Parts: sequence; C-alpha cells; structure tokens
Amino acid sequence: MSVYDQIRCILIGIRYREVALLLVSAAVLFYQIILVRAFSIGQWHHFAYMVISIALFGFGASGTLLAAIARRRTDTAMSLHGSQARWFAISAISFAVVLPVSFWLTQRVPFEAFRIVWEARQVLYLGCYYLLLSVPFFAAATAIGLALTSESEKSPLLYAYNMAGSGAGAFLAIVALSIARVEWAVVGAMGLAQGAAAVALLDTKLSVDRSSRWFFAAVGIAVMAIVTLAYIFRPPTVRLSQYKGLSYALNLPHAQVVAERSSPLGRVDVVASPAIHEAPGLSLVAPTDAVPPKQLGLYVDSESAGAITAFNGDTSTLNYLDWMVTAAPYFALQDGPRDLRVCVLGAGGGAGVLLALRHAARQVDAIELDPNVIELLREEFRDFAGGLYDRAEVRIHRAEARAFVQRAHVTWDVIDLSLVGSFAASTVGVGAVSENYLYTRESFEAFLSHLRPGGVLAVTRWAQTPPRDELKLFATAVAALERMGLKPTERLVLIRSWAMATLLVKKEPFRTPELSALRRWTEERLFDASYFPGIAAEEHNRFNVLERDYYFEAAIAFLAGGQRREEFLRDYAFNVRPATDDRPYFFHSFRWRALPIMFSFQQSLIPFSEWGYLILVATLAQATLLGILLIVSPLFLLRNRISPVDSQCSKPHSHRTVRLRVLLYFLALGLGYLFVEMALIQRLVFFLADPIYAVAVVLAGLLFVSGLGSAFAARQLRKGIPATRLACLAAIVVAVTCTVYALGLHTILMPLLSWPLSARMALAFTVMLPFAAMGMPFPLVLRQLGQSRPELLPWAWAINGCASVIAGPLATLLALGAGLPIVLLVASACYAMAALLAGTWQKRVCPRIAGSSVPIL
Repeated sequence: MSVYDQIRCILIGIRYREVALLLVSAAVLFYQIILVRAFSIGQWHHFAYMVISIALFGFGASGTLLAAIARRRTDTAMSLHGSQARWFAISAISFAVVLPVSFWLTQRVPFEAFRIVWEARQVLYLGCYYLLLSVPFFAAATAIGLALTSESEKSPLLYAYNMAGSGAGAFLAIVALSIARVEWAVVGAMGLAQGAAAVALLDTKLSVDRSSRWFFAAVGIAVMAIVTLAYIFRPPTVRLSQYKGLSYALNLPHAQVVAERSSPLGRVDVVASPAIHEAPGLSLVAPTDAVPPKQLGLYVDSESAGAITAFNGDTSTLNYLDWMVTAAPYFALQDGPRDLRVCVLGAGGGAGVLLALRHAARQVDAIELDPNVIELLREEFRDFAGGLYDRAEVRIHRAEARAFVQRAHVTWDVIDLSLVGSFAASTVGVGAVSENYLYTRESFEAFLSHLRPGGVLAVTRWAQTPPRDELKLFATAVAALERMGLKPTERLVLIRSWAMATLLVKKEPFRTPELSALRRWTEERLFDASYFPGIAAEEHNRFNVLERDYYFEAAIAFLAGGQRREEFLRDYAFNVRPATDDRPYFFHSFRWRALPIMFSFQQSLIPFSEWGYLILVATLAQATLLGILLIVSPLFLLRNRISPVDSQCSKPHSHRTVRLRVLLYFLALGLGYLFVEMALIQRLVFFLADPIYAVAVVLAGLLFVSGLGSAFAARQLRKGIPATRLACLAAIVVAVTCTVYALGLHTILMPLLSWPLSARMALAFTVMLPFAAMGMPFPLVLRQLGQSRPELLPWAWAINGCASVIAGPLATLLALGAGLPIVLLVASACYAMAALLAGTWQKRVCPRIAGSSVPIL
C-alpha cells in the first residue's frame, strides 16, 4: 500500500470523536498560553504560573469524576453508542461555554499578589481565581479523559490525536498573539472549543433519536452563540495590578497611552505625560542643565522598559546622560580609539544608543529583541526620537543579545548591558523564576572575547537593599576572568550611585590614566567607588553611605579567593554565587535564612524579587496536597470494585500491590514528561535565540513528535507486538536520550549558534525526534490496564494529571538548586522506573476473565 493510500485510509477512518478530541486538546494548550500572557501583563509571570498550575488540576479532578461515575455502573459491558458519547458532547459544550465566562470573570477579581502578605481577604480573591480558572480545564479534561479511557484498546491512536492537537494549539496560540491582543486571542481558544463541541454534537452515536439530537444540538449551539456574542460586544480588558509600572504611569498628571503593540514577546505600551522624566540613578549634584528632554514612557507587559527621548540630533542636549553611572565606560576610555565602536544590548527606547552618540561613537550596534519596540521608534515616533534607529552611525538588529554577540565576527570598544532582563520566561510560561542566559559566567566570557584591545564590558543593575544582583555580577565576572586565565584584581571596577551600580570589566588591566579619570568622575558626581584596583579602605562608602558596605566586602572576598570567598558565599544571607548556563537563574538569590530580612520590610516587601521563589514553593505545596487528595479519593470510590485476587492469576496478588504499581508507573510518566519538556525547552529556546520561533518549534514540536510516537505504537500493536514490551522499550529510549542530553547537549549546541535560524530550527526538531518515544508508554499501558483492570483507568488518568502539574514547580526548584542537567537525569530515572514496571507488567497485573471489562460510563 502506498503512502497516499495509507493516509487516505487514516483520514477515512477518522471519527467525530477523534476530531473533537484533537480540537479540545488544541483549545486547552491554546488557552493555557493565552492565560500566561494575560497574567504576565496584569500581574507577574511567576504568579501566572502558580494560578494556572493549580487550575490545571482539573485534569486530576476529572479522574475523580470518572471514578465516581464508574462506581454507579454495573459490571455489565455497555455499548459505546450510549452515555459515553453524550457525556463527551456535554463536556465539550461545557468547555466551550465556560471558557470565555471564566476569563471574563477573572478580570474582575480585585486580586493584588503583593498584598496577600498583609491583607487576609486577598486569600479569598486568590481562591476565586483558582475556582474560576479550574472550571474550563475540568470540563476539557473530562472530555479528554472520557475519550482515552472509554476506548482503552484504541488509546495509543487517541493519545496521538491528543498530542497532535496540543502541539497545534501551542503553534496557533503564538500565531494568534502575533496578530491580536490577549483579550481577542481568547476568541481563538473559544473557536477551537466550539468547534470541538460542534463536532461532538455531530456524533451519530449519541444514542438518542433524531429529533432529540437536533434539539440537543440547537440548545448547545444557542448557548455557545449567546456567550460568544456577549464576549464580542463586551470584551474584557486585562486588569492591571496597581503595583505594575504602567498603573503608576497612568496615575501621573494628564497621562495617556499613545501607542500600543502586542506580540508573543509581550504587550508594548507608550505613555505620554509631562511628568515623565526617565534618568535612573541621576547624580544628586547634577547641574540644572542635566535634565532629560521631553520623554515618553515605554512599558513592556506593564513594566517600565525605559523611555523614548526627544532628540533633534544635537547631542549637547543629552548632558544628563553623563551624570548617570551608565556613562562610566566612556570616561574610562576618554583617551581611547577615535573610531569608537559600541554594542548596546537591549536597546529599548534608545538611552544606551544616545549615550554612545554623545561620546562620538562612529558605529553603534543596537540589539533589540522585540520587533514592536523597533517599529515604534522607526515609524510612529520616528520624528519624536529624531530617527535614532535610522541614523548612519546606528545599526539596529532584531536579535537576542547573547546569541547576536556570539555569532558576530566583529569586536567593540564598549559592550553596554544595562538593566536588561530575561526574554524567555514570560513568553513560554515554563519557569516560576526566570532563566536568563545574559548574566551567566559563559555569557561574560563571550562578551569579553568580543572586546577590542582596551575595550570595556559595562553591566548595570539596580542597587538593591540588601545587595544581591550587584554582588552576583561581581562574582560572575571574577569567575569568567579566572576561567579565561586572567587575574581579576586588576580588571574590575565597581561604581554605585544611590539607585544603580555599574560593573566595568576588561581583558587587559585598567591603566593608571583610566583609573585616575574614573576617580575624578565619580567624586565629581558623588558616586561611590566600591572597588578599584588598589582601592584604599577610606575610598569606599563616602557619599551614599551604607550602614555596612557589602559591596566592598564582597569584592575583597571574591578577589581573595579560596576559603575567604567560600566563607562569604556561605555566610551571606542571600545566594550570590555566579550563574552558569547549567543554572541560568541569575535573579534567584533566595535563601531561607533571608526570610526574617524580607519580612522585616513588611509592606515594603515589593522590592524583593525573591517572592517569586516563595510563590513557587507555595505552588508545589498546594499542588502536592491537592494531588494527594485527588489521587486518594478515587480509591475510596472504587474500593468495592477491586477484586483482591484475580481468578486467572497463577499467583495471587493483592489489589494493594496492583494499585501501587499503577500509582508508581503513571506518577513516573507524569513527572518525567514535564521534566523533559522543561529542560528541553530551556536548552532549545536559548539555542534558537528567538522566542517566537522557539515556542512554536520546541513546545509544539515536542508534543507533535510525541503524537507521532503514539501513532507509531498503534501501528505496531496491529502487528501483534505486546503493548507492555513496546512501552518498556520506549521508556528505555527516553531514559537513555535524557542521560545523553544531560551530559552533552549544551556542549554540542553552543558552537552551532552561528548557524542560520532555519538550520538551527531543523536541528532543534532533530534533537526532539528521539522523544517521540515519550508518546508511547502512557497510552500503551493505559490500553493494557483497560484489558486487565479497567476499573483503575480513571485513577490512572487522575494520577498522570496530578503528577504533570506537580512536575512543573518541582522541576523548576530542582533546576534552581541543582541545574538543568540534573533535571534531565531525574527524568531519566523516572522513565527507567517506568521501563522496569512496564517490563514486568504482564507478570504482576494479571488479566481478568475475557468479557468482564467495565466501561467508565
């Protein structure tokens, strides 16, 4: 039979239920990604991860519902032409109806994440979020669970539709976010859900007469139409937390949003107000002419991303820039090359570019990831910004900063990395604490290797109390220089103002004239020199006086090395060890011993980014408690339906042993799959260096290849290969692949960053192909369980759903503490355990008497 004939046979054989399953699966992942974006705009992405993780427990709760329904059935086999099809249609319609209602209502809950520490009623609002968001996921999970468990003998093929639909949903969500606001992108999820409901209503197996079926369909369609029209004519807007930067800006006098752009990378807002003056860390003794010109506020996902500054081409109007610590590298290079070449990483509104032009840079490479920011400065605000990104000296590049530098074949005198954050976390929604590959030891090595002789790497971060990011920057620079075989003591300068700190790093030692110029410049502006080569004890902590100068203490300890360095790292309240590519969590500095310090600030807890870690821990705790409840409750519902001894077994096995094996197997699969997904996404998103393509290729691709694996398994079953043997082999393949990738994937991919994007996308897809085997163990053993212990099918579904949700925060905590390779190794262990259990399944879980299977409905 030709390939064409095989495809034709597959298409002809597709039933309404399978198409509806595909559409429901697509709608679920589509909606999940939309929710992450909505909460990233209105709240914060790590809080979004918490709420959605709990909401996804609808998958576990659906298993409890299916178990409750199964308890009401007798052991008499029931035709699939009856109540199962009806319940599937009802679940699909419910999902389509409650999805927009849920989203609309959540935007009206006055929840403030920051206030939950001191305001008890915020816990009630948080509970409302959980309830409202869980309902659509519960309805969708019930439909998916019905499809997979009611026809367990076809579970590999049905699982393939489930995975293919999920992959398509991830891809379509990125497309929708590229062309519409988040509020309107929800309509795409509604369309998929309603399509699934409509297809389910067409199912000829609804076991009702024609007139009843038409009435049932008419009522369902009418309800969906009413909800859709209500959403379209009164669409919600994403509710902004009052603590978001955009909320503050809109409270300024005469403030208004003058432009808005949306993409998968985030929503960009431009705010006009005469009160907007963006000059962070400006010297307290700046002269009267050192004030910014007229500016527009730039906000990404409702958080400040700098400003667009009015510019007429005259750099003398930019005197204020010289009174900020970000100007330090240019004063260190006053006697440097006349053909000054500068690379500005994270160009944003153009402040770094303006600073370079003020110091007569002949060539400025401005790197900006978000195309909407570039378009705004080149089009809508071109005249206001003086055509900044179209000047002859300026070359704007849409790229991820580190990947651009590593692919570049040029070098620069100044590489400016000022207040740049992460690009991946809010886009994908995978980590509660953002990964960031810009501030790792390996990244600093790459930046230093792209400096011209005498060049400077300048990195600026906000000054924190107590200091965390600034100390970790210094430690990372020391580690990078030492790894390059260079002596850090002579190559580092750390300067701080009242609001910011700038670290200067060179490959060559700082020359005496450079240090003298920097000393004069800092003293004139009342900036503090926290470290200079040869700094004296009386030279630090002079102007912006701290009770204890941890900047100076940390610098001396890090440069001393050995036991003194380790003692400081061990004893300091926060984690300030260098970030690495294996543990790219630069902004994670939380330690439990720091809690008293954090809570001593009470309502001023807001400056602490570490609260994201606490939310992650809270998410895991809640997920674990709910998971135990949802895993245990079906056992009570099914306790009278499990036979202690199976009459066909050559050896008696207690139902307790059977349940334990089912629990361990599906728990291992749920944890292992999400562990692999998280680690692989973080590795490949960095490799592809373009979040829009990365999410589409990695997330959708991983789900798609899993679907291919499940379809392949269904074909092998038709050849008579035992399901448990296939499941065992597939789990072994996944375990081996995880181990290999943990040990060498990053090392292999790093030299290939210079490849064109299309080639890197093809390679990323190739890297994912072995994980097609992940699509086999779950449906194959689910099929086997349906033949031998069908009463345990809803329980297996609940276990897998709960484990998948627990796996998200657990994997992130594991990556924070041990690194991404360890996450892959733990995933390998999970699949190794699954392989062992699958390999002995036939011997341990004995089949029942033929014909005694129990349908779910």
